[in-house]
Amino acid sequence: MKVLHVGEYVQGGVATYIRTLLEHPDHPEIEDYLVCSDYNSDHNWKLSENRIYYYPYKRTLGYIPNAIKVIYRVVKHVKPDVIYCHSTWAGLFVRLPLFFLTKHCRIIYNTHGWAFLRDTTSLNKALYALIERILSIRTDVIVNVSDYEYRAAKNAGISKKRLRLVFSGISSVKGETPPVELPKGVINLLFVGRFDAPKGIDYLLEHFSKCKRKDIHLFVIGDNVVGDSEKIPMIDTEKVTFCGWIPHDKLDGYYKSCDAVIMPSRWEAFGLVGVEAMKYGKPIIVSNRGALPELVKDGENGYIFDFEHPESLIRILDKLEKKELCRMGQKAALFFLQRYESRKMLEKTILIYEGNIMNET
Repeated sequence: MKVLHVGEYVQGGVATYIRTLLEHPDHPEIEDYLVCSDYNSDHNWKLSENRIYYYPYKRTLGYIPNAIKVIYRVVKHVKPDVIYCHSTWAGLFVRLPLFFLTKHCRIIYNTHGWAFLRDTTSLNKALYALIERILSIRTDVIVNVSDYEYRAAKNAGISKKRLRLVFSGISSVKGETPPVELPKGVINLLFVGRFDAPKGIDYLLEHFSKCKRKDIHLFVIGDNVVGDSEKIPMIDTEKVTFCGWIPHDKLDGYYKSCDAVIMPSRWEAFGLVGVEAMKYGKPIIVSNRGALPELVKDGENGYIFDFEHPESLIRILDKLEKKELCRMGQKAALFFLQRYESRKMLEKTILIYEGNIMNET
């Protein structure tokens, strides 16, 4: 069985997701191929060079026709049994031509975050939902990575018979990076993510500065991606350390050392950082936005705060205790194994490759 993964900008969470799908030692019959943008995509893959293709592209209208042309040249060459589209634009590149071409293989689509759920105008949301309904006609299966995404797709009028719920998963194998030396005698919180509006770093820094406790230190891993540094408020650097971007294979040192991970997102389709934190036995503090509440049993493996009422975040910070966070971390590790271990995701995805009908909530 040949599976061609099609992406646009394949990096970050999407790259991690695809890498997870490529690890299937119990299914040697599956041959994976990948085609994605040469720009803004990872180039380090455990695939032979003759199974990886890149197309010249930047996210402007002028590049779209050539992206579609190259992708379909790859499709013609590989002759896949399954095309798996990762992200909104990749889904457009593959499915739009199918209104004029004959479909010879199964088309799977994973938006990795519905565009109509993002912070935009009502008119844009309606337009995005309409486009997704139309393109779904040429799709065999639409994979949703969270219950939040699945329910949103149904509410947007996308046919339920095409929708599947497959929770994202990652490998339970831990990295070998040694723990990072963090301050002693304080509670060390960790933020990992881009400095853009959906991730809520500006919100976190603004309200973290109002916390009166001196024994909580915040480590921030990430940086700007669209040049919006002016939106990041200044804060007492004695309580915050900005680490910049850390290679993903080195992040485990920080996960091992921190006391908890905090995710103040305005919007989140899944919450991969939270799952990675739980893998390392760390509780997570999350906003009540998007899919994040699905990751947390409040008071057991983490805390949920009300984004609209930042004082709820302050109250959580005020009551943090190392001993309690350690106890919650043990629960977080169990929750990860029960729900988000990669083998579960892979088994369900292979059933979809094979055309089996399944949908476990």
